[in-house]
Amino acid sequence: MLYILTFKKRGFMVRKRSLILYILLLMFWIVISAEIDFQHVFVGAIVSFATVWFWQDLGPRQPSVPTAGVFLLLIRCMLMMVWYIIQSNIAVAKTLLFNKPPSKPMFVIMETSIMSNWGRVLLGTCITIAPGSATIDIDPETGRFIVHALTEETAVGLLYWRIIDEIERLEKRMKRGETHVVDVGRTPGINSSDSPASDYRADSP
Repeated sequence: MLYILTFKKRGFMVRKRSLILYILLLMFWIVISAEIDFQHVFVGAIVSFATVWFWQDLGPRQPSVPTAGVFLLLIRCMLMMVWYIIQSNIAVAKTLLFNKPPSKPMFVIMETSIMSNWGRVLLGTCITIAPGSATIDIDPETGRFIVHALTEETAVGLLYWRIIDEIERLEKRMKRGETHVVDVGRTPGINSSDSPASDYRADSP
């Protein structure tokens, strides 16, 4: 009887994690689409559902249910990213149209104290979706980032980007609550270490 109750509870938790993962994927889709209309939301809903369904067998690797504090930090990080994307678009437009600041493409090597694989992937994605910079490589052992920047100002700003601090804060909160990995059927080696980045987008909202 106890086994049945435990099994049902685990099944409920997996479904709940899948639902939360679906919502987060849909929110991320809307953020990177920069459009909120029926077409984008509909396609995002389908893609998010297909992604969650396709990876459902990897239950042990799915993130567990986040606490209210972690969820609020995720929302804050996404809203901040929207603001940085707007700032980056304006900065790139000024460079292309008025050469202010002048275009000076360069590669930047960055290191941060982010220690998880998901944190590194999140940071690398944030760098790439913000115009003016792109993640070229992330060393899985050291967490060192190689980033291409359009201008020198962007390259310098990447070293002080507040998104890095937000991801580090989120990582610490999740590690404290052990909410970044499912306990059931846990696979060793899922977690890893992380790396840095910042940008002229340091003028956070």
